[in-house]
Amino acid sequence: MDDEFPPIYVKEFPEVFDRFTFDYLFKRLLFDGYDHEEAKDVILYNCSLSTLVMQERLYNKYYLKLTTDSGIAPDLMELYREERDKRLFNEN
Repeated sequence: MDDEFPPIYVKEFPEVFDRFTFDYLFKRLLFDGYDHEEAKDVILYNCSLSTLVMQERLYNKYYLKLTTDSGIAPDLMELYREERDKRLFNEN
C-alpha cells in the first residue's frame, strides 16, 4: 500500500461520474494492495460518485468481479463500440 492516504491518484479524481474512471481507480487500488472492500471504501470516502456508478458498480456488486489483470469491462467495451460506430457512420 501507498504511504500516503488516500493515494495521490485518488485525490486527482474528486468526482467519479463514469464507469471508466471508477474501474481505473479501483484496479489501481487493488494493484497497490487494497482488497475489494478497502478499495471500495477509499473511493466512497474520497470521491463524489454518480448515480450510474453507484448502481452499476456498487449496488450491483460488480466491483467484486474487477481484478488487476482483467481488461475493459464488457459493458464498457460495448459502450465504446457503440460510440465508435456512431462516429464512423455519422461522419460526412
